Amino acid sequence: MSSRYSIFVKLGSNRDLSKLELSVLLKKIGLEDITFTEWMDYIFLKLSRNYFTKFFKLLDNTGSIIKAGYLNSEVNVEKEVEWKNKVKDHLVKNIDKHSSDKIKQLKIALDVQAKNLDLRNNIVTSIRKIITDYTNDMKIQAKILGIKKTYSQLSPYQFYKENLHRRGFEITSFVVKSKIIFGVTNWVTNPLLDIKQDEGRQSRLFTHGTSIKLARTLIFLSGVSSDGLVLDPFCGTGTILIEALKQKMQTIGVDKDPKCFRISKENLNAFSLKYPAKAKMKDKWTVYSQDSSDLVKILKSKNLDAIVTEPYLGPFLKDLPLTEEAGEIMKSLEKLYINVLREGSKFLKDNGKIVFILPVYKYPNGLEMKPNVERIASQCSLHVQERSKFFHISLPVQIGRKHNVINRCLIIFTNQLE
Repeated sequence: MSSRYSIFVKLGSNRDLSKLELSVLLKKIGLEDITFTEWMDYIFLKLSRNYFTKFFKLLDNTGSIIKAGYLNSEVNVEKEVEWKNKVKDHLVKNIDKHSSDKIKQLKIALDVQAKNLDLRNNIVTSIRKIITDYTNDMKIQAKILGIKKTYSQLSPYQFYKENLHRRGFEITSFVVKSKIIFGVTNWVTNPLLDIKQDEGRQSRLFTHGTSIKLARTLIFLSGVSSDGLVLDPFCGTGTILIEALKQKMQTIGVDKDPKCFRISKENLNAFSLKYPAKAKMKDKWTVYSQDSSDLVKILKSKNLDAIVTEPYLGPFLKDLPLTEEAGEIMKSLEKLYINVLREGSKFLKDNGKIVFILPVYKYPNGLEMKPNVERIASQCSLHVQERSKFFHISLPVQIGRKHNVINRCLIIFTNQLE
């Protein structure tokens, strides 16, 4: 029987979106069933050795998951002497593993999660004392990272700014019911890469840009493998296309706005130049300046693995329109989406997905207005994905903050029932 590893995953601020990504990840590595526990902002699950490496490798392609790691011991919280000994063994093992002559100062971060503040601070104090005593005895120069003296939880930005992935490690502890669970962080999303990519764009267009993190999420949710072909029929400044290229896919972008067409080409060309000639990155993308309602001329006999897009969402609004005006906006968008998806879906391979963003207007009386999802699906001979494979997430999933009155939601269409 293969060994099983206990894993923790920290969800992002949009928990449903993170769980939707995690569900796709687990499906990608071949899991048919899982047992999991959801606690605060975390998911705990067990993976066999066969899936462990694949799991952490695929996390780089996600956009809304914060961090993940493994858990290696647990003890009853009431047995203080026992859990302090466990903490010491856990820390000593990791300090010895990460310290070396090449590292002048070992950096150690603490992430202790507990609903009881006094207990949490007690655990943190114990951990800090053990680190200090042991590193002094071993003559290891150590820096315990954190904003406060008693408690620390580094943000992903701080994690990489402190170079912790090369110069140290993060200890994790969770107090769940009557147990203290100890572990180590293996993976953290790297916002510095997104910042560098954003700063490296040749051109920007605020009203037509998708965030890098969201673009990465949308591509990941499509489930497309390397070398698969993805269409973005409202490509804007090319962010979704670039995220697909980063995951070794082929892409086609379409936008009728001449400015968007020019900017997306500039951004894609600049991105392609970062790769060696043998990668032939420029051969993996094409952008067309054309109305997306007429995709037949572009796609011809091509077979799409997915359509992924944040489409035109209507006029730029600072305030909610009157319901009558909103109704007209939604009817107009619905017609546009049907025209585009009806044509695009003809070229979609069996079991291909359409990952799509829709606008949502929320009114104080509880009324929500958005394009009619069922009508779009019916007119385009598509099916609406209603739930994730794991974690019981219902779709559509809201994208923006819950209190936003002008918002967006994520919907997934398929051309065959799963």
